[in-house]
Order: sequence, then structure tokens, then C-alpha cells
Amino acid sequence: MTALRASYSIAPDVLLRFNALVPARKRSQTVQLLMESILNQKESQLEALAHEFSTHPDFEQARADALLWDNTVADGVTDIRA
Repeated sequence: MTALRASYSIAPDVLLRFNALVPARKRSQTVQLLMESILNQKESQLEALAHEFSTHPDFEQARADALLWDNTVADGVTDIRA
């Protein structure tokens, strides 16, 4: 995979500490690992919320309403690509 370059604003004291503790050859890899960790954590939170919505009895009516909406979304719509 080709690497992308990005520019982020980081507080000077944090960046100085990071650069002092993480060798230059390991900085990109370390930032990537930190990003992946945060992404995994956020995705897990979203998956937990989705699971709760799809299974918790308190959301039963909302799920039923969503199904009704899904069934009517394309009512009367024809293929407009022609």
C-alpha cells in the first residue's frame, strides 16, 4: 500500500515529548498504530450501539418504524437512468 502524507496541528509540548521518546525511524509506524487503536475503539463503540439498537426491547418500535420506511422508500420510483 502506498503511504500518504498528512499534516496535523499538534501542541508543541506533545510533539517535543513524542519526538524525544520515539526514534525518527519509528514515528510514522507509531502514529499509525495509535490511529488504528483509536479507530478500532471507535468502531467497537459504534458496533455496540448498533447491536443494542437491533436487540434491545426499548427500541422495538423504532425498528418497526424503520422497516415500514424501508418498505416504502422506492414506492412509485422508476429507473430514471434511461
